[in-house]
Amino acid sequence: MTAFSPALDAELAKDNVTFFAALTLTVGDDTVRLLDGSAQLLIGGNLYSGEDTKYGVWSDMDSFEDGSGDDAPGLSVTLFPADDDATAALSGPAMQGEAVQIQIGAVNPALGSVVGDPFLLFDGEVDVTKHEFGKNMLQVSLDCVGGMERLFFNDEGIVLAPAFHQQVWPGEEGFNHVTGIKDTIYWGTNTPTKSVSYT
Repeated sequence: MTAFSPALDAELAKDNVTFFAALTLTVGDDTVRLLDGSAQLLIGGNLYSGEDTKYGVWSDMDSFEDGSGDDAPGLSVTLFPADDDATAALSGPAMQGEAVQIQIGAVNPALGSVVGDPFLLFDGEVDVTKHEFGKNMLQVSLDCVGGMERLFFNDEGIVLAPAFHQQVWPGEEGFNHVTGIKDTIYWGTNTPTKSVSYT
């Protein structure tokens, strides 16, 4: 038994399979849906194409790496942007944290339809972007990490200050007029017990 749907599993067992990979990428308010080849395919009610007129084409993808230790699972996706505006949007700092999904599946070549349910291979977010260019070459690489990356965040930035307090609880102004605190206030942990000594 595999993780694929029964119909997809049966199709992949055949001698000749028309295989596809589909990329879903959020870029600001836009959702880019690309295939790994020059075709169009309806997947889950959404149209995926080999080329997006605004953002370009999906060039390649590095192999998926499972995480170990303090590394989250991740992969790298490369796009050939359509123009300078697409390059700026895809490689800008606002891309960090944007959603990325990759599905794989099979197509019935006679009907041009997806067989069974595609398998969700990766569901994560963009971590680092890299804009690369040279003679006859312009591409943007997106290093992506799985959703478990957020589990590695630490709380070193937590401070007992108005700015941080409002970042966590917008509109809560309880610390705005607190000044001159001489006693240590323990936030997020129990107050240490005081030791008592007798003479």
